[in-house]
This record gives sequence, C-alpha cells and structure tokens, in this order.
Amino acid sequence: MSVLLTGESVSRHFGGLRAVDEVDFHLGESEILGLIGPNGAGKTTLFSVAAGSIRPTSGRVLLDGKPVSGRSAHRSVHRGICRTHQIVRPFARLTVLENVLVGYHYGRPGPKLGDPRAEVMEILEFIGLADRADRLPGELTLAGRKRLEVARALATGPRVLLLDEVVAGLNPVEGGRFVELIRQIRDRGVAIIMIEHVMHAVMSLSDRVIVLDHGRKIAEGLPAEVANDPLVIEAYLGSEHEEGTDA
Repeated sequence: MSVLLTGESVSRHFGGLRAVDEVDFHLGESEILGLIGPNGAGKTTLFSVAAGSIRPTSGRVLLDGKPVSGRSAHRSVHRGICRTHQIVRPFARLTVLENVLVGYHYGRPGPKLGDPRAEVMEILEFIGLADRADRLPGELTLAGRKRLEVARALATGPRVLLLDEVVAGLNPVEGGRFVELIRQIRDRGVAIIMIEHVMHAVMSLSDRVIVLDHGRKIAEGLPAEVANDPLVIEAYLGSEHEEGTDA
C-alpha cells in the first residue's frame, strides 16, 4: 500500500500549551486510520493542521510527498484533503441539494465537467439523502445532518477524508448504518482518518489506530494491539474497556 498522506514531527503550540507535540503519522491509499484519545489530547488540533485550517508550529504534512500544511484550508481541499466537523453547520437557508452543490462548486478546482446537479444527486443517493434533496437541513434528524456534512465533503472530490466524530451521538441503529457508510466510502477509494469516541465503531473500522495523550502519540498499531496496550488503557480506555463497554 503506497503512502498518501504523511505527518512529520507535527507540533502545534498555543502559548505554553503543546496541543500537538512532535507527532508522526502516515495514511495509505484506501486506508482507514483511527485517531483516539481523551478529551484535550490534541486530536482536533492535529486534524486542523492536516486540513490546513491552522499552521503547525513545527513539522509538516505532505500529500504525495509534497508539503500541504500551512497553505490554507481551501488550498488543501483543492489538493484533495477535506474534513467534516463534530458540530455540523449546514447552510440553514439552502436545501440539502444546494448545500452539497456548494461543496461541489467551491471545493473542486478547475473547470467542472458534466452536470453538477446530476453528480450531486448521485452523491445524495449514495449517502441516503436523495429523497430529501429539496428539504432544508433543519428538517433532517441529527443522523441526516451528519450525512449531509459527509455528502458536502464528498462533493469536493477528496482523496483524503477527515471524519470528526460522525458516529458520536447516534443511536445504535443509526450508528451501525454510519459505520457501513464509512466502509463504502473507503471502498470507493477514499482514504480516511477518523476521530471517534464510540470505541466499537473506530475499532471495527480502522486498519490502524493512533492514540494521543496530552498532545503526544503514545501508541500506534492494529486495533487489537492498541486496545490491549497498558498505556492506552491507563490514559484513555480505562476500566470501561476492561469491562467491555464503550468509552
């Protein structure tokens, strides 16, 4: 598997706080990489650096071996890196279809070939929102709004998709459907890094898992290896993992 995205000694400091501290990571093509850790571990900050939203204090992120960090979020999107947000914020006065068209028109560089509406409707069909294309986002359930967030990201034509807690907050049935959707996105050739607190979701989906604690990487490996790492159990999973429940 060839490496698509690489982070080299990525650090991000806010004053004296080292939110991300010398973190190395890599993502292969069509791979799902799980990113876990307790609240305040630096997961979202690392996401923001990878997505181009904030500049690293030191280190760099590369796509296909070429630096992409610190060059603005819209340039990262045009290069093929797109992220979702934990708190979804669709354009409230635009329909579901129009929301995704925004991602299509502003997220893809260069001339647009084909029929944009037809391509967006194909994405909505895949996501499961085609029958709600003319609805406003406020008419959707939480699961529907999260699907809309993912659809808008997919409309940019990403090679790397950064998913921020898309399963969290959903009931078990909706969560199970989202897990399957993430697998289908990967099967379409999109590499994924996902932050997730629903342990059974991230452990069942991920090819590898990275664990952050206080901004530093404390473990990396196969899900089963990471789940049984004493440092991980102490820092994040704790007694709930030992008892077999979700964190």
